This record gives sequence, C-alpha cells and structure tokens, in this order.
Amino acid sequence: MSNIPVKDILFIRKSPGFPDKTSHCKKQLLSMISSRGATIHYAGHDITFLFPGYGKRQRIPHPDIIEKLNSGMITDIVDIAGGGALDPELKRGDLILSSEDIPLDTLQPLQVRRREEIKNIVQTLANEKKRHFFERKILTSDEIITSREKRIALYEQTQCSIVQMEHCWFLRALRNIMDPRSFRKLYVTHVEIVADVVQQRDTFLNHFLELFHGMKDCIFHNEHHIGKIKSDFLKLWLKREEKPTIGTADSFRPVM
Repeated sequence: MSNIPVKDILFIRKSPGFPDKTSHCKKQLLSMISSRGATIHYAGHDITFLFPGYGKRQRIPHPDIIEKLNSGMITDIVDIAGGGALDPELKRGDLILSSEDIPLDTLQPLQVRRREEIKNIVQTLANEKKRHFFERKILTSDEIITSREKRIALYEQTQCSIVQMEHCWFLRALRNIMDPRSFRKLYVTHVEIVADVVQQRDTFLNHFLELFHGMKDCIFHNEHHIGKIKSDFLKLWLKREEKPTIGTADSFRPVM
C-alpha cells in the first residue's frame, strides 16, 4: 500500500521551542498541558503538541483531536524524546529510530504503520549532529530502570536497545478510544535519543551520575539537546515532503 501524504501531525511529549518568542507562543506552550495541546502551523501543516502523561497515567486527548484522528485529518503521530540505554554499546546522544515498540507488560510489539522515508531523515539528522544512528526495538516500561544488571537483563530478554516510559501506554490508550480502522491507518514515528547509558559498575554513585545526565539533557537543557533535534527533524521532514508555503516555511506560527 502506498503512503498516504502527510497532513496534520500529533507530536507527543515536550514540544521544541518556537523561534518566535512572543507572549502568544508562550501561552500556546502552556496550553500543552491541557487535553487540547498546543497547535502551530508550519510548512503547510497543523502540528499539535500534546503532553500525554507519565508512565501508564495517560491523558485522553480532547474530542477535537480524536475527531481529527478518526477523520484522517491527522495522519501522523511523532514521538521524539530521551531514554535510557539497555544496550551497553550505546553512547549518550545516539539516535534510535524505532523498528518495533515493545510494552514491558505483554512483550508483544504494537502493530503500527511507519513511513519508509523517515529512516533517511533521521540518518541525515544524526550525521548533521555527528551522532550515531540505529534502527532498533524500543521498550516501554512503567518504572525507571537504573541498575546495570536489570538493564542488561532486559536487553537480553527483549532485544530492545533503549527504554522509556510513555510511548506504548499512550498508543494503547489512544487505540482504545479511536475507530479501529482509523487507528490502523495512522503512521507512527518514534525516535529516542540516548540520555543515559549502561554504567560500568552497579554502584550508587554511578546510578546517580547517569540519572543526573538523563535529567540534564531531558529536562534542564532540553531546548539545547532534545528540543533542538525535534525542531530540526520537523524542518528536514516537512521541507522534503512538500514545497514550503510562503510565510510559513522558515518559522513556526501558532494557530489561533
């Protein structure tokens, strides 16, 4: 089956910063914490940024978002964030494009559609950032995995290279409230940036240091790390997808 053209996009977890630092944009960012999310217009597409929740505590998107998903107005769900390495060979900053998403409770991969062209885009992004790129399985857990022993055990058990805490739970919650046929038509892109690695030794100090590195890149310095990768991804992807629209190609514009 040929790819459906990209229309509007649901971008989950924290949004990248807007180049236009107006008070209206800041209000839009704050509205992300609501079920409506924050919507901007960029390169001919409406992009809604939605904070999905934490762990298995996933919020239900506003009925307007569900209607757009069911009608096919939103064709893509994108999730780019930071996770913890399970593969001891991974380094901080490596980019992992999901080949399969595995929930820890069932270990059964979610069945979703993926756009073939995304691999080249993430590879290009990794090259530009001078980071390593991998297409691997990603694990979703409902707890923080810190110990070296447990990370390696999960890697050997699941063959997942990296773990995070929201992706599968959000998609399963969404699947339960969407029309099944519409859900099957959605394209899902999931990229994790390695924020903390498998430590060399299982000690309290090593656990603390890796947790600190993860929090630094994912929370304290998010805009300079993960946030920048998100905005650069959108520019690479959407400018390749279609010709830019005058007035919207090079800047994000909030939707009133």
